[in-house]
Amino acid sequence: MMILTALQKQIGFNDSERALADYILNNREKVLDYSIQSLSQNTFTSTSTIVRFCRKIGLKGYKDFKIKWSAELQKEYNAITNVNPDFPFTEDDSYKEIQKKILELFTESLQKTHSINSNESMEEAVDLLLKARRIGIFAYGDTYLPALNFQNKMMKIDMPVQLSVLPGENRHLAANFGKEDCAIILSYSGESKNNYFITNILKKNHTCIIVVSANPDSHIASLADLVLPVAKSESKSVKLSTFSSQIAIDYILNTLYGCIFVANYEKNQTKRIESETLLLNDRFDS
Repeated sequence: MMILTALQKQIGFNDSERALADYILNNREKVLDYSIQSLSQNTFTSTSTIVRFCRKIGLKGYKDFKIKWSAELQKEYNAITNVNPDFPFTEDDSYKEIQKKILELFTESLQKTHSINSNESMEEAVDLLLKARRIGIFAYGDTYLPALNFQNKMMKIDMPVQLSVLPGENRHLAANFGKEDCAIILSYSGESKNNYFITNILKKNHTCIIVVSANPDSHIASLADLVLPVAKSESKSVKLSTFSSQIAIDYILNTLYGCIFVANYEKNQTKRIESETLLLNDRFDS
């Protein structure tokens, strides 16, 4: 019988053993760092009770318990699959399980997003951005954070990206863009009324539009010159947070930045080294 099963069923356990089993179940990873004395103190049991307990569940002793309990936990973590992107963890999950689920969620989102984007579409996007007189990025809600990150990276290689700061300012920014400019629209659903309004303004001004969305058939995507898709995993309903969508949008923007950087590698590398040197000179010696 597996240790976990024995701890959960508690067949033939006395009161002290039940208390010990419950403590281990509630502190799955933590007990692996405990000596037998530490576990004894935390569970108000004797070390001899712990040894008898280990033998009762088919183990040689406490050392054998720690080795096999660690292996069971690792096997359980490795078996975590099909993480719900809207609610990736529950109140019953341990910290280690949450780490594993978030890692799997990010990995799946990144792999899917990578697989649905072609070299051709990325080359086209980079070409449009490099030819543009001005670049703007338009985001709403949670997508504003990846937009801000992209703006920051581009600024450091002397390619300013305009991003509105005040609410409602994005409409004025869009109205000032023209046919020689390029706008990136971030909209996971592609159905945001606010972003659709902005995209319409840009379309009427004949601005080149790149849409990053999980829905290539959406209202916003229909107005785009180019759509860079991201993995579609989150629902439109209530969710704990935008884990999967945000990492996918970040991936697209980081890829664009990387490709733009490589297009003028020596020039951009020089700029970054110069910037970092200035920062180093601005720091106190440790």
